[in-house]
Amino acid sequence: MNKKNLKIVESFDDIEIYKNSAFMNKIAAEAMQEEKEKNKRLGIPSSFMQNGKIYYELPDGTITTEKPWDK
Repeated sequence: MNKKNLKIVESFDDIEIYKNSAFMNKIAAEAMQEEKEKNKRLGIPSSFMQNGKIYYELPDGTITTEKPWDK
């Protein structure tokens, strides 16, 4: 994402914006956790990004930056 396009917002006056945002984040986190557990049951690696770097969590819990399907 181009940082020039980001808009900094100091605060919102409407508390409903915060409530809706928290609710959507909760739903997204629950969905991600369910998929992660499903992948583990099926023996499929899960991937995630942190600080711009892609990581893979293998079904045994190992975390690596190497693509598991390249082995």
